[in-house]
Amino acid sequence: MLIYYGVCAGLLGLIFGSFLNCTAMRIVRGEDFVKGRSHCMSCGHELFAPDLIPLFSYLVHKGRCRYCKAKISVRYPITEFVFMLFSLGLYVAFIGFGFGPYITFFKYWFLTGCLYLIALTDLESFDIPDGALLLGGVSWVIFTALEVMMGVHDLKWAFHHLLAGLIIGGAMLLISLIMDKILGRDSLGGGDIKLYALLGLYLGYAGSYELIILSCLLGLLYAGARKILLPTASKEFPFGPAIALGGYILLIFGDALTGWYLGLLT
Repeated sequence: MLIYYGVCAGLLGLIFGSFLNCTAMRIVRGEDFVKGRSHCMSCGHELFAPDLIPLFSYLVHKGRCRYCKAKISVRYPITEFVFMLFSLGLYVAFIGFGFGPYITFFKYWFLTGCLYLIALTDLESFDIPDGALLLGGVSWVIFTALEVMMGVHDLKWAFHHLLAGLIIGGAMLLISLIMDKILGRDSLGGGDIKLYALLGLYLGYAGSYELIILSCLLGLLYAGARKILLPTASKEFPFGPAIALGGYILLIFGDALTGWYLGLLT
């Protein structure tokens, strides 16, 4: 059954990854991502079910539009495949290795979807959609309430995680204001600060502290790679993807990392 549900998690990841990619592209282009049918970006032809099977349609049609034969960006299969891997990673960690119950898996899976949408949008537009942050916050409230009712966590746990979100959000806002004064320019966007606060809800005190360190390291790695691969690109770069990836990593390995760190102190 674990393998069967794992396959389901992978397929669900492919489907949801396709949806998140299209949603991010529509947000960047200022299109309505709720209404309207999917269409070819080259000829505008409306796409139907055979054209929209994640990964499969791209391979069958050899990366071209079925109607105008224009090349389809490799972004589509890559983003679908990557989110499938993220979904499988959560499944293996929380179900395969028993890190948590199914309700926690779905809680983190939905958050991962919000983080993925945020990263895709920020990479292209340097802007984090407030709607994705709001969905992540509402998801935490709903799933945490379910966890409390099911006895997975208690109200004290929920309160401390809520407090952790407020603390890290306030701390990053304060740091941002100080750095703005020192540098004479914006150092951290408002969306990044809100993203830290959102992840604080899920990660708690220790996880929030680890997130700041990990996201900065990931940001430096991204900036270095970007400078090598795109030497003429602007020095400014989106920080949201580094925060989002750091948050995902800590969802899976946060407890182990905290235990290792505390072990060093004793």
